[in-house]
Amino acid sequence: MIDHLAVRFVLGLGIIAIMDILFLTPAFPPFQGGGERYVRSLALTLAAHGHRVTAVTSTAVSEVDFWRRPAGPMATENDDGITVIRCPLSGLRGGRRALLAWRKAMALLSILPGDQTAVLRRMSRFIPPIARLEDVLNRLPDTIDLVHGFNTAWEYPLMAGEALARQRQLPFVITPFLHLGEPGRPSRVAFMDHHQRLLVDADQILTLTSTAKEGLAARGIAAHKMDVIGGGLDPLPDASDIDSVVRRLEMQRPFLLFIGRASYDKGALTAVQAVRHLRHRGYAATLALVGTIPPEFERIYRRLGEDEKTWIRPLGPLDDNDKHALLSACRLLILPSRTDSFGIVLLEAWAHGKPVIGARAGGIPGVISEGNDGLLVTFGDAAALADAIARLWADDGLRAEMGRRGQEKTARQFTWEQVGARVLQNYGRLAGNGRRQEPTNR
Repeated sequence: MIDHLAVRFVLGLGIIAIMDILFLTPAFPPFQGGGERYVRSLALTLAAHGHRVTAVTSTAVSEVDFWRRPAGPMATENDDGITVIRCPLSGLRGGRRALLAWRKAMALLSILPGDQTAVLRRMSRFIPPIARLEDVLNRLPDTIDLVHGFNTAWEYPLMAGEALARQRQLPFVITPFLHLGEPGRPSRVAFMDHHQRLLVDADQILTLTSTAKEGLAARGIAAHKMDVIGGGLDPLPDASDIDSVVRRLEMQRPFLLFIGRASYDKGALTAVQAVRHLRHRGYAATLALVGTIPPEFERIYRRLGEDEKTWIRPLGPLDDNDKHALLSACRLLILPSRTDSFGIVLLEAWAHGKPVIGARAGGIPGVISEGNDGLLVTFGDAAALADAIARLWADDGLRAEMGRRGQEKTARQFTWEQVGARVLQNYGRLAGNGRRQEPTNR
């Protein structure tokens, strides 16, 4: 049996000793979201290499759980070798409106003169409102070697993880899943005073794209403690029964595919307007939207004519088999979002040999090579999106070429083995710099 106190990185030999790693994340699968899938896939990769990973998270299984009190007590489970501890959510009086008002108040407070970090840290305990989080963390064994937190958009777990790391004198790593907005229009909500303090004080920041790294450097975060680690593609499910899935979902071919929350920030409303432009120009384009359908989209959809509803098709969340069947059957994928830090659905589309169109915002420009494996448009510009779709729609050769290049890039750059190796290299660098010390209670 390995003596835990003797476990250390062996640097310079390409060997990394077994570690106990603590992940902090606001949600974890079965919660449907790219960030949640990312955390699980990374945890599985590290666990496959023998490292012990504990993920502390909430009981949320959908976004609405963040502002309502969901049923279910605290639970501990094993997920393919990962220990997952789920803490209950206390809910918010006033629901989603209260959450949005709270977040807006935080953003307004952050633009006031001076450093508002202390107040914002207290306010962030409701983002999301996880009950008993500090108690759970304080009861974790003292065998943890490193704390790694994810997602500054729901920062309470990050705050709690940083406090634990400082208390136990452990390295603290952040993967922010950060989207800093559009060129010339930075997001106030994504980068408030307490976010900056978290990132400044972290021992290492692992960004998903070079775009995010450059954006943070422009906001005063030291470049030497940032590294671009990218994202990976999960194994594809069997999508051999494509035609039956298309028939069951009553999809008309040819169709465009959008995957993600059907919101304005994700570009879903712009996608609807773009398809309207295309239909008026004579293109027989149908738009399929896969993902959560929020109230803002439902209001738009109710105002559509009956004919329009035949080619604007909100399908809601689908399982992986159905989603990949649609990816295989679609003509191209569109993700004109300003709130994606990476966009794993882009890799999934490329894996099926499909070209993609994204917005020139968030982390997407760091993933799509414009004109090579996809196209980029200005966020919110429905006419520009329609033009980009039209450019690919009737050109079979261009679509096939862009899809092939994306497929090759995914196989070359975006595997979980590569991501895991970069993460472990960063962990090793922290240990090699002597950042980790023995906790004072030993």
